[in-house]
Amino acid sequence: MQRVAIIDFETTGMYPDSDRIIEVAVALVENGEVIDTFDQLMDPGFRVPSFIASLTGISTEMVRGQPSPEEVMPQLRAFVGDCPCLAHNASFDRRFFEHEMQRADQAHTRPWLCSVLLSRRLIIDAPNNKLGTLFSHLGLSLPAGMRAHRALADVLMTVELWKHLHQEIRIALRGKIPDLRFLEKLQKTPKAKVESLLATKALEENSLI
Repeated sequence: MQRVAIIDFETTGMYPDSDRIIEVAVALVENGEVIDTFDQLMDPGFRVPSFIASLTGISTEMVRGQPSPEEVMPQLRAFVGDCPCLAHNASFDRRFFEHEMQRADQAHTRPWLCSVLLSRRLIIDAPNNKLGTLFSHLGLSLPAGMRAHRALADVLMTVELWKHLHQEIRIALRGKIPDLRFLEKLQKTPKAKVESLLATKALEENSLI
């Protein structure tokens, strides 16, 4: 399995133009194993809204004195390297990633995979595609001592979901490991065409043997 940086941000709100990141966690995953992690609180420069504090458990007092997002983003970029990123609801995390990298004068682009989009195409009987719902539906469990809506806990949950999704794709491809380009295509394919895409890819891969 190609190395992937599974990432999650906790933020002060929904809008990267006015809101800021208050926590980031990343797990580098290779061959189904976590090989390293990065976890850092950040001071947004203003009070954490009470709703966010209630949801995440991250208070203004916890982030006060922590490094700013501008200080952390260069460290994050160095940690992630050239790996593609994967997040649950990646459109949200990608927007904050790009805005904060730009603020820190670290602007760049990289491939992103989304475990929500992949789940919609591969776990068709799930009630919804929230991370907690998928965990319960698949019989997975929250890592010991971790709290949902904290960045590292959500990342480690997404790691387990990613391993499940990756295995489902490998089974459909008769043991072949999907490359990044195929995964990007899969997550954008209409659900009605996913089965055909996987079958065609399996035939192509196995005809090369």
